Amino acid sequence: MPLLHAGRARVVTLTSVAARVGGIDWDDLQGERRYAPVRAYSSSKLANLLFALELERRSTARGWRITSMAAPPGTTLTKLYASGPNLGRTRPACHEALVERLARWGLVVQSVDAGLLPPLYAATSPVARSGRLYGPDGLSQLSGGPKELTVYRLGRDEADAARLWEISEALTGVTYGGA
Repeated sequence: MPLLHAGRARVVTLTSVAARVGGIDWDDLQGERRYAPVRAYSSSKLANLLFALELERRSTARGWRITSMAAPPGTTLTKLYASGPNLGRTRPACHEALVERLARWGLVVQSVDAGLLPPLYAATSPVARSGRLYGPDGLSQLSGGPKELTVYRLGRDEADAARLWEISEALTGVTYGGA
């Protein structure tokens, strides 16, 4: 925290293009009544985006001098496609086969090293600015080099961001009301 408050460090929160289609079920935040893996993933990545932008707003308003931005890595060939949707299944989910096939064809799926570039850019570029979204510049922002993106529509909801922040404070018992 001392480095953050001194304005010498950045917080880069990972999000995903899945945040574009996510939504937050405020009445079932833990997914206890209705759970779907892809929907839960999208919701969590939207929550990450909302958090990053709310941290920037609160930092600016309260003089915290914390630099906060969000970055999706794009569709990156990690083990997430194999492990996440397959939990509890006897056969692989279609996501895994699809992503592996697209990667073999060189379409919209990139290596882990390439997926690291947008968050790395956000964390280190002298031109990266707080409160922004940095991600891949390719087709549908699924792959490619880093660039500043337009914040996804759902991520621009300041009321949802503030609500999520307050719920997080209540759940953790930690309040960041002052400097």
